[in-house]
Amino acid sequence: MGLVGWGGWLVGDEGETKNEQSGTVNGPVAQVGNVYGGVHFGGRQRDPVVPRQLPPAVASFSGQADETAALNAVLAESARVVVISAVEATAGIGKTALAVHWANQVAERFPDGQLYANMRGSDASGWPVRPGDVLRSFLEALGDDKIPSDPAAQAARYRTLLADRRVLVVLDDVRDAEQVRPLLPGGSAAFVVVTSRNQLTGLIAEGARSITLDPLGADEARELLARRLGDDRLAAERQAADELIELCGRLPHALSVVAASAASAPLSALAAELRSSVGPPGVGDLPARMAAVLEWSRARSAPPPVEGDWRSRVRAPGWVRSSKVLFAAAAAVTATTLFVSTSLIAASSFLGLGYFLIRFALLFAGLVLMERPGGRSVIGAGLVVANVVYCLVDALVSIHDDADVWVWLEFFSVIAFTVLLVMRWAPFDAVPRRARFVPPSRRPLAYVVVGAVAAQFVMLFAGIPYEYGSTTVMADVGALAALLPVVAIGGLCAITALTEPGDESQRAFVAATVAAYLGPELLLLLGSLLLGPQFTYLGGAFYSDGQFVGSWGVFAFAQAVVAAALLASTLVLLRRTAARD
Repeated sequence: MGLVGWGGWLVGDEGETKNEQSGTVNGPVAQVGNVYGGVHFGGRQRDPVVPRQLPPAVASFSGQADETAALNAVLAESARVVVISAVEATAGIGKTALAVHWANQVAERFPDGQLYANMRGSDASGWPVRPGDVLRSFLEALGDDKIPSDPAAQAARYRTLLADRRVLVVLDDVRDAEQVRPLLPGGSAAFVVVTSRNQLTGLIAEGARSITLDPLGADEARELLARRLGDDRLAAERQAADELIELCGRLPHALSVVAASAASAPLSALAAELRSSVGPPGVGDLPARMAAVLEWSRARSAPPPVEGDWRSRVRAPGWVRSSKVLFAAAAAVTATTLFVSTSLIAASSFLGLGYFLIRFALLFAGLVLMERPGGRSVIGAGLVVANVVYCLVDALVSIHDDADVWVWLEFFSVIAFTVLLVMRWAPFDAVPRRARFVPPSRRPLAYVVVGAVAAQFVMLFAGIPYEYGSTTVMADVGALAALLPVVAIGGLCAITALTEPGDESQRAFVAATVAAYLGPELLLLLGSLLLGPQFTYLGGAFYSDGQFVGSWGVFAFAQAVVAAALLASTLVLLRRTAARD
């Protein structure tokens, strides 16, 4: 009859155990009878992680007693989701303050933790937080160290973890119902508070309760100011305080902004300033009044320019940063480029004219979009950057070929436009986020992107000795023109493929830049192949006029294949990254 000692367990044959031990066993010994299934050994079970993510409550919170009572009533009912929205989709009406204040009051009723996320649905950038990012951060906060990569699996894991937990989830500034649905836990123990400027009727139709906030009452608004300024000062300047309350539309955030400025000025002076900036009470809607108060506060608190500061000198001339000046410079670039490129247009049987029309249509469309708010400005910036790169390449190629007066005018107009564009953005204070390297093995398409960029370099250095065999300055300029698009556009694609994905605005910028540069290039490459010996476009503003050489035909075809591969793989990679997030 066999006897086995294994990891401190002593097991006999089926139906029999023995209180005997042979050999040496380290650790405790257990007597076991019949064992069915696996035997597992492990350490002590970890205590569940209890997240405490709520922001601190607003110290000067006042008013909204009815809304607070309504939240308590909803919590006592069977509903598990409540939506706090604003009348007229007004900012600054106190949605976040109410949600955070109430959540801190009832936090003890949720012993398994409180989760909080700012969804940035009304952010001025136009790019709200992706549900996938919040989902991952919530799983990490709940102690999950084996987060799946698939978004659907993450959502299922999240619902499983919260199925029986008494957790409070606060989702602040939600844009729409689609942004919040993946973050709604299953089960009946968790409670979710959603704040949004919009009504989110989709969630309400699915059973969520709704609380719509109105501006504060006169007494509530006066109480808020009293908490910030003191009862004595409010009583001493009661008339001015009442005027400020009405000028602010009785919006809590607007009143807080005004109270912050009252430390250094009498209330009557603030009322006079605000009256001239936002207009008399009752004029305009609440969102416009809130925006006017914020603009008044920014203008009032803006620091004076520092004498000798180079940033202030660069930003000082307002006309330089005018959009009209930028459009005029773009028109100059368009006119000079078309004038210099008449030989290319004629040699291509006007195929080149269509190419330039597409390029400059994208350029001006980008300038228009740059003036739009939100995400459209990012797409516009990508369109402009792509075509600025092309215009600089074309100018350098033209200087190499024939450096006459018109060519130099084209070059200087491109440089002037680029300088005006940079000054329009004035991104001197921005510090780019350090990107983390991602092995291409995790993204198979990254191999295609990097391979296409490498092929561009190989073809570039195969063609440069033929075209730029001398060591003159003009030959070096032409070589720089050939190298620039490979470094700028190919480098952007390679960095995108080999680093962690950025946010939605970064992906939109890369996609717009790559498509706006490589799309027209690909069209002209394929069109030149159809024209045969008459005209062969070689990429990067280079072409062969009526002297079709077999090697150049192969070179143009290879350029088209590489451009198509680089464009398609980069866009698909960006799309898959967005889908995973």
